[in-house]
Amino acid sequence: MFNTTKRTKLAAGALAAAMLFSLPVGQAFGAAGKPAGAQYQAYQLEATQTKHVSYYKAGVTLPETIAWVTTKEDLTFLPAALTGDVTSAIKDADGVYWIGTTNGLQRVNFKEKDARDIVQYMAGPRYMYGGDDVVTGLASDGKGGVWVRTASGVTHIELRVKTIYEKTHVYEKLNDSVQDRRGMVTGTDYTFTPAPGETGIDFDKGAFTSNPKTDDNDGLWTSMYAIGEIFRYRTLKAEGANQSEIDAAKADAVRATKAVLLLDYVSGRGNGFPARSYMLTSENAAQTKTGDDYGYQSQNGFWFHHRVSVTDAVYATSNPIIPTMQRSDGVQPIGYSIVRVTKDSLKKSGGRLFPSGGTNVLNYNGLGLSQEAIDELNTTRPVGQKLGIDIKTKVDTVNGVPVYQVMPVITAKTNNNKADEDQTTSASNPPLFQLTVPVYERIPAFFNDLFPSSAIGTDGYIDMNQIVYKADTSSDEVAGHSALFFTAYQYLCDDLSDPQLAELKNYVVEATHRMANLILKNDHYYIEDATGKSTQWSRWLAKYFNDGTGVMQSQPQWSSKVGVDANGDDALSYGFEDGPLNALQLMAFLKTASTVTAEAYPLDSARYQAAYDMAFDGEYSKAEPYVNGKGYIRMAQEYIERRLIRQATNAYNNNNNIPVTRDNISYPDLSNDIDEEDKAQMDSNANATVHEDWTQYINYSDEELGWFPVYQLILQEQDQTKRAEIVAAFDQWYENEVREENPFYTFLYQLAHPELTTVDIASAVRYMYRMPEYLVSFPIQYNRQDVFFIENGDRDEDKQVNYALPTDERRVMKNNGNPFRTDDGVYSVDPNYNYTYKEMESGTIVTLPYWLGRYFGIIEEAK
Repeated sequence: MFNTTKRTKLAAGALAAAMLFSLPVGQAFGAAGKPAGAQYQAYQLEATQTKHVSYYKAGVTLPETIAWVTTKEDLTFLPAALTGDVTSAIKDADGVYWIGTTNGLQRVNFKEKDARDIVQYMAGPRYMYGGDDVVTGLASDGKGGVWVRTASGVTHIELRVKTIYEKTHVYEKLNDSVQDRRGMVTGTDYTFTPAPGETGIDFDKGAFTSNPKTDDNDGLWTSMYAIGEIFRYRTLKAEGANQSEIDAAKADAVRATKAVLLLDYVSGRGNGFPARSYMLTSENAAQTKTGDDYGYQSQNGFWFHHRVSVTDAVYATSNPIIPTMQRSDGVQPIGYSIVRVTKDSLKKSGGRLFPSGGTNVLNYNGLGLSQEAIDELNTTRPVGQKLGIDIKTKVDTVNGVPVYQVMPVITAKTNNNKADEDQTTSASNPPLFQLTVPVYERIPAFFNDLFPSSAIGTDGYIDMNQIVYKADTSSDEVAGHSALFFTAYQYLCDDLSDPQLAELKNYVVEATHRMANLILKNDHYYIEDATGKSTQWSRWLAKYFNDGTGVMQSQPQWSSKVGVDANGDDALSYGFEDGPLNALQLMAFLKTASTVTAEAYPLDSARYQAAYDMAFDGEYSKAEPYVNGKGYIRMAQEYIERRLIRQATNAYNNNNNIPVTRDNISYPDLSNDIDEEDKAQMDSNANATVHEDWTQYINYSDEELGWFPVYQLILQEQDQTKRAEIVAAFDQWYENEVREENPFYTFLYQLAHPELTTVDIASAVRYMYRMPEYLVSFPIQYNRQDVFFIENGDRDEDKQVNYALPTDERRVMKNNGNPFRTDDGVYSVDPNYNYTYKEMESGTIVTLPYWLGRYFGIIEEAK
């Protein structure tokens, strides 16, 4: 059996309403960016209370004015029978109750404007020193806050009145001191040094330092930050802010945009390939066990180290250039990049993509080399050392027959053996095969200012031999790059008399043009890598999503939303559930490419537009011959349907190939083959199938990724019919996103529906009001009685809460996580808890929606 795990709805009223509005690029906006004809009014923001916590270890000197209360006499609104776990309670001068318990602290204010904020819960190390939730004393600070004592220490929880705008200044400051790595921005570990004389930890009184490291999706996270900064720049400029503020916003936007653009040039391949990330050889993560390219690198991934020279002699020591990396314009390599010995380069063979694809290497989504690449590499290899014949790695067994591939690195240990890690390689014990890829061009000097002077060569260019870059780029990166290219082109590069912005615009155009041509090369619709085939995840070809769909739809099980072949076996392709997202991604990239290249490359721009228009041309392909891009809007509108099908098919597989119903539902027992995590997933699939609850099969990372193409499309598509189709696709995603009350999604939904005046902007604003200033990744206490707990989702092993908790009462997270999941809830009391070294998330989760919302007139700071 081939088993891979991974309702079209077009409401006439919503469709008609959506067709009344379009957001033509650069035309139909008001003073800032509010769509012309939009019916919504800006939500008026106000200053609200933000919790600021300071931490004091037991035994340190505290202010003598603290008057501890260890009784609960002030707690008069609850009967004594309900206060057994209360250890102390106070009613402050504002009539607010603070209630200490054996399980944390509660704040009760019956005067709160939002009923959801009347009771606020504080527990865990964010609020209780060292995660000691047994409160032994409370004291009002006389300013609306409270001192909280436990056996492990004391915390001071202040309630400071601030605007969201003021909070963004904190996020920007932390970005500069903690999260920025040569312009790239993501969460990272920090070290905090208290100011001299401080007896506790107050993040306002001291200094943050960090050593940011490479992240798997540097381009995506930095694109999000950059988009927010671009709208910050345009908002401040439109509102006539202080010039220094405008200049600072512009500088941050340009720096982050350049950092993302650099990823499109850092490989030196010259073909539009976007790297996932890069490191300098001086960084710890870039070190190998032996200090050279033959030793094992513990930082996993598909990494390449440049060996560049202006002479041909350097390149002569590399492998031949595989056909897909050869150039026909006569340009010769200036060097090559050699793959690092990592876990992935040794053994990442991936899963099979198509039920009909057999065991051909092209049917695996890993790093095995294409046969075409192998043939070229073998032209210079001696007899007895031929790849795929003498040197190969076992990656799979199908029907008792071993499957071999040529991985990017093959060692004596893995040769003709199972793919595995090998940390023993060195110059004296080098790999039997180590992939190389040509370098055709230097990194433009335009990016020099992102690097330390030690990385700039005497010739004025970045020393590429100090660069190690990560390949195997995913569609995540392409989604982020594309959205940023559009935003920078349309909103940042607004003054071409500014040489910096004019040059930046040229690079945006060139990077977009290159990447578009790479994706459309030979009509293959994927990002081509050094292996001679697609990267693992960056695919937009029709067969990837729909292999055998026509056959499955003819089977009786399809009526039960189960996708099987004529033998009754799971036949859903690997990319089946990714179809709706990737369809939108492709459409958005083509639309953006057409917009961005219109002036510089008008013929190619027209070609991209024609490819985009195909998405609205009839139905998508369900059998050979597959037509890439055709009818993709139909696929985009199957988001809910495809999740139901994948979920029901999983349940079918776990139910002895019988569709699961209320009458036959069963649950597996734990065994050697089924652990607790497996059982939780199988139970969730079965229950959700019976209830047709597709929200249990959500990939929250996909939700985040779905934002980028919708954002680009609704801001560019001027054809009302097409725009309505796009909005109808997004509406399916928003059916779950509305529960999250996240401004990232809510504000986009308002832009998609400018005719609506009923979008819940208040809840999205509350999300930002309640967000902590210091986004430290503390474990969270979920042992509370004000929620219902529901079953885990397909991708989670922890139970979920039935509604999204306020952002200062749950874990800090990017938008790619499940906000209902109760993970990170396990911790123990630690009187020596280290508050000076933790992980801190980037404030992008606030700054992007905040500045986008202000620019488009969805929210407005009170004057």
